[in-house]
Amino acid sequence: MRKIVLIQTALAFLIFSCNENKETAKPSEPNTVTYQTVSPSTQYSKVLKIFPANVSFTPDGVVNLSPPINGQIDAIYVKVGDNVSKGTTLLKIKALDIPDIQSNYLSVKAQLQEAKRIYELNKSLYEVGAISKNDLIASEMNVKQLEYTLKGIEEKQRLLNVKNFSDFYLKSPIDGVIYEIDTSIGSRVQADSSQPIIKIADKRKFIVVANVYEKDSKFFSNNDTVDIILDDKTTITGKVFYISDVLDPDTKTVKIYIKPSTTENLKANMFVSIKVSKLFDGYLSIPKNAIIFKDNKFFVYLLKDNKLVKKEIDVIGDSEDNNYAIVNGISKDDKVVLNAINIEGE
Repeated sequence: MRKIVLIQTALAFLIFSCNENKETAKPSEPNTVTYQTVSPSTQYSKVLKIFPANVSFTPDGVVNLSPPINGQIDAIYVKVGDNVSKGTTLLKIKALDIPDIQSNYLSVKAQLQEAKRIYELNKSLYEVGAISKNDLIASEMNVKQLEYTLKGIEEKQRLLNVKNFSDFYLKSPIDGVIYEIDTSIGSRVQADSSQPIIKIADKRKFIVVANVYEKDSKFFSNNDTVDIILDDKTTITGKVFYISDVLDPDTKTVKIYIKPSTTENLKANMFVSIKVSKLFDGYLSIPKNAIIFKDNKFFVYLLKDNKLVKKEIDVIGDSEDNNYAIVNGISKDDKVVLNAINIEGE
């Protein structure tokens, strides 16, 4: 009997507690979030864009120097990247065939002296009718031929810059920059014009080449003036002189060729940046903090009927003050949510 009373008491307490909770509980109010939005504007339609590029040269901008004689590299006086003037000594070759040149020179010189003696003798013989006119002409032609041969050997000695008939000094034919050295001290070289041992880039032929994606080629037009930013942050100007119409199938890029206003501080294969400022009429701009970059795509959040809608957009570039982005894919009536990165974290 006592157990029954205790159970009834406990049940009564539970029923009372439940009724009390029902009377005091209040429906929870829904959480409301306010988003700051902005409408796209046409105020910032001038786009600032920077592209990577490198210093190159026109096809005729490199002089290839090959050894004109057989020999062994005895000394190299320059290194890649050095500025050189016309006439600068680049290297010394210990010649293997110059003694033969000297021997040939002495032989031809002796033959010429003998030919001149015979010619003078034939003139006397012709005057007394001892020989024919053809014989006289033949001896005269022999003298002239040997004179031409000797002159050619002397010119070769001059070009080879022969000293003591054993050393040859290769000199730069232009003002330029050492672009490549394909030999070393002690190496054997042969007189072969198809195997250059030094390449010199003509700084007057330097150009800047940018590889840009096809969709970004709209930033460039022929005769446009652009800024070229060097690695030390120095800026020089340049002018677009050619836009390739060939698309690289692998990189999906086209080449933009730019002529720099000065080549004083440029080096072959030097990495630079191209800064372009271009006006795009009809495009809209939004603050950069409204844009999310994820999975190599750009997104914004739009507020429509109090609901967030995520939309992919195309970013053309940044405004000149770097605070706004010029975009495509939204309309001027859209409400774009600011500080979009915070939404991604919710």
